[in-house]
Amino acid sequence: MTDSTRSIEELEEVRRRTLREIARLREQLQAEIEPASADDDDMADVAADIYERGKTISLISSLEDKLHSIEHAIAVATSGQYGVCEVCGQPIPAERLQIMPETTLCVQCASKLEQGIRRHRIMTADRINARRISEAETEDTEGDDGEEEY
Repeated sequence: MTDSTRSIEELEEVRRRTLREIARLREQLQAEIEPASADDDDMADVAADIYERGKTISLISSLEDKLHSIEHAIAVATSGQYGVCEVCGQPIPAERLQIMPETTLCVQCASKLEQGIRRHRIMTADRINARRISEAETEDTEGDDGEEEY
């Protein structure tokens, strides 16, 4: 068995485990929703249920993201490029692949990507805040023709 074949088989196993976990969490979420709709719980219980469901939904979303990454890694492995960083072309250390088999980036390139994503989020938030401030100032100055509004 070649390294590439073994890698694909290992990735397929990670994919199957991830799919099973997503299915389990969806069943758990459905089981939590059905009795909750029939009960008249107090507000604290309802809030706790909503919080727990939110955590479960977030976990499902994270696992779905991981599933997409695994499927991409399988495609990369099929082309014979598994274990090679897609950005810089350097080998990805075996330890990293053991911890994150779905990765297609070395640590340095993944870090740069994360920094870029964070920077983009900050810049987007700054633009949104600036636009909101500008809109609020525009609303405050509308109708300022020297007369008081009632």
